[in-house]
Amino acid sequence: MKIANEKPAFARVTRREGLLSLLGGALFLAGCGGGDSSQAAVNSGGTGSTDASGSLSVGPIAGMGSIIVNGVRFSDDLAKILDDDGITVDRKDLKLGMMCRVKGKAKSRKADKTDEAEEITLRSDLLGPIDSIPVATTAPTTMVVLGQKVQITITTIFEDDLSLANLHANDIVEVHGFVDPVSNVITATRIERKVLANVKFFKLQGKVSKLALTTFQIGTLVISFDQAALGNLTLANDLLVRVRLDKVAITPVPAVATRKAIKIRAVEVETEDHDEVEVKGLITVFTSIADFTVNGVKIDARGAAGLPPLEVGSRVEVEGSMVKGVLMAKKVEEEDEKDDFKFVLHGTVSGNSTVGLTFTLTSTGGMVAKVTFKVGDVKFVNLASAASLKDGLTLKVEGRVSPDGSFVAKRITRE
Repeated sequence: MKIANEKPAFARVTRREGLLSLLGGALFLAGCGGGDSSQAAVNSGGTGSTDASGSLSVGPIAGMGSIIVNGVRFSDDLAKILDDDGITVDRKDLKLGMMCRVKGKAKSRKADKTDEAEEITLRSDLLGPIDSIPVATTAPTTMVVLGQKVQITITTIFEDDLSLANLHANDIVEVHGFVDPVSNVITATRIERKVLANVKFFKLQGKVSKLALTTFQIGTLVISFDQAALGNLTLANDLLVRVRLDKVAITPVPAVATRKAIKIRAVEVETEDHDEVEVKGLITVFTSIADFTVNGVKIDARGAAGLPPLEVGSRVEVEGSMVKGVLMAKKVEEEDEKDDFKFVLHGTVSGNSTVGLTFTLTSTGGMVAKVTFKVGDVKFVNLASAASLKDGLTLKVEGRVSPDGSFVAKRITRE
């Protein structure tokens, strides 16, 4: 077995320390006369790249028409769409709130933040049975799935006809969201219920703890493993891993369940160059402003001004260019979960009800959203009033998700 027990050094940097480090880095580079100018450009936040392969955006799907990720509207008409095992799936499998990685075509990014997707990879963080469900059925609250705490917020999206109120212990659910490596808490962006017979294996992502010769833990779940599950991976405490599990527990629930790992792999790290990159998520590893990781992307933020306080678990959105496997950040912003889902929806109206003030919006890719609005609380653009809404119109709808899974419109524009 390959086992190590080295722990990465985690630290915290304040805004003042970040600015001082940035200044120090600039002075260091300025004093390195005769050095490699291309390397200096990379270290100071320049692209230094002559062979970037299009854009990259990593985060939750926060809009449709085709899909919108991190504020960029990607056309997915010709995109290859994969699940996290590399298996091709249909465009209709793209859903709001799903975590994804979108690779844009070379030189397709426009100034208005539109782009053409070349490849879209969907990635959920947790799939398995509910261990416990809260008494409270309204967000914010938490439930436990496979020994992992799942935080449900007012912006968590449930699949159609599903809500926290009709979930029960032992139901099988798939959770998309942000994994906090410090607490192993997943802040859910989307939750779907699955049929056990249709599930090949369970899975989860998290930080290794209590590593022993043949077992370790993620959260409270005890996982047994052998060399076949490890492959060439060397396990270590605090290593972030994705684990595929046998569906049958070795020890029964409600006792502390032990499950057998089928496959264990380290969380993937991006290696390709990209000229435009946006990443949203939690910092999973932090050494310094020149070396931290978000959603498997290594980041150097020495070229970004006005850095917020950064530490493991901080939720951030980072923009820049990817060079030799490192995102050279131009901007780093701290994210507030209340701002997670300011949705933008593009699609065609059907089922319009001027009485109930609701309608359904369907994108060209087949994504469907139920939209509600209140007269006096919504702005109409290129439309006289709610009475102007008709089936067949193409609209852009901006607003927020509501606890019942519908979308409350704040601005409706006829396109």
